Amino acid sequence: MFSNEQLQTLIAGKVVCDAYPYDTKDEQEIVAHINRMFHRINRIPNVVCEAEWNHFGSGYASFIEFFCYQKEDRVIVEEQHGMQEIETKGIVLDISRLAPVAIMGEDYRYKKLHIETNKEVSGAYGSIIDRPNSLHISERFQNVRKESEKALKEFNYEILEAEELNQPLSFKTTIPTIYRNARQYLVMDAIFYWED
Repeated sequence: MFSNEQLQTLIAGKVVCDAYPYDTKDEQEIVAHINRMFHRINRIPNVVCEAEWNHFGSGYASFIEFFCYQKEDRVIVEEQHGMQEIETKGIVLDISRLAPVAIMGEDYRYKKLHIETNKEVSGAYGSIIDRPNSLHISERFQNVRKESEKALKEFNYEILEAEELNQPLSFKTTIPTIYRNARQYLVMDAIFYWED
């Protein structure tokens, strides 16, 4: 995984890798590489993948988040007054902007759409970063996981394991994150953080 020095470099928002495209230290080139992987995942039969490219609308996120699901895992829960409530179950892939690493976990997402315009009125979703035990994927999503892992490997991304990530950070620091307080930092927080 990463040394303490590398973790401190990641916390500072700097790239820590000598492999392409991270060796360029060019964020546009790195995001373009992640975008190519995103399109590769969307070519998986019966899988839909959505991405959050813009730092969740504010601040800085050290990662790009994909939400991938099988088409049958998107269910209309309710439809009334011109509105449609949709529940989608799938997996989240968080891909680092600063190193060729990723994490995976399950999530449930809700959207309320205006039927006539198909515009999203409201939505709700969680994060796999703020819950240390969330990096688990049940049997139901093993096909999406397996196919996503193939794509990650094709693009030279390492999938980090929960056992390593859920260890307490071994040094004192300040991480620009909304996910955890300073005295509770985990190794995961040094790699995947979002400052709103």
